[in-house]
Amino acid sequence: MLNSWWKAQKQKPLVKPARIRHIVEIAVQAGWSLNECYNALGITWAFTESAFETALRRQKDENDDKFGKLGKRILKLRKERMNGESKQNPESGL
Repeated sequence: MLNSWWKAQKQKPLVKPARIRHIVEIAVQAGWSLNECYNALGITWAFTESAFETALRRQKDENDDKFGKLGKRILKLRKERMNGESKQNPESGL
């Protein structure tokens, strides 16, 4: 799966694929699911243990219902804005 993710990137990360694989393996061994890891790859390209863990936890927090109604609304608007920007400028990657 990581190979297909790598091939799908128009602009490749500056880090070697082996480093990305290592970070994902560490996260899986720590109890994160592979799907959570791939979702985190969409959040950050900072492939240090701490940065990747931050992306994993951010993604988990956004998927949990811990932000309340206002937080849920903000996240929804953020996703809509991000989707709108990527449709208008598909090369931006944001």
